[in-house]
Amino acid sequence: MNVLWPPGMTVLTALGAILLLVAGVAHAARPRQHRAVLRAHRLLPPAWTAFAAAATAGAELIVGVAVLALLLADPVAAALPAATQAAVYCAFAGYAAVLRTRRPGVPCGCFGAEEVSWAVVARAVVLAAGSAGCAAAGAVAEVPDRWSCVAAGVVIAMAGHLVPAWRETSERKSGRSGR
Repeated sequence: MNVLWPPGMTVLTALGAILLLVAGVAHAARPRQHRAVLRAHRLLPPAWTAFAAAATAGAELIVGVAVLALLLADPVAAALPAATQAAVYCAFAGYAAVLRTRRPGVPCGCFGAEEVSWAVVARAVVLAAGSAGCAAAGAVAEVPDRWSCVAAGVVIAMAGHLVPAWRETSERKSGRSGR
């Protein structure tokens, strides 16, 4: 295996866990808004949206915490949570792909009001692949400095949210919004 694969998969796994944790906290803090977004998707029967909203928020929190905790504390035991995280991201990728195909233009519900896009689907696929690779290859156990990998995941997660926010703020200030 290439010397960069274990750290790369560990960074993707940490990034995925961080994003799950952030999304789970946001969804748990605003359950009414999360249910409203799921209703707007119109992919689930209306009676299921309350359960689906609670289940996704709970799964995001539990899986995100488990993966991060075990990545740092007991890397050998991180394989099962990493595999679970891969399954969660596969489900999210499938849901987002169906949503993008059937109802383009609706908010994705991941992080705020951003519209569902193929980039959202691709992000879920990449994070699923990284998490699956980490679980299958035992990549975390081979990484000497897991803290650096988690820190890299934090930086990537922050960049992924701060850069678009900065761009949006800049466009608003310059009067170029709506482009």
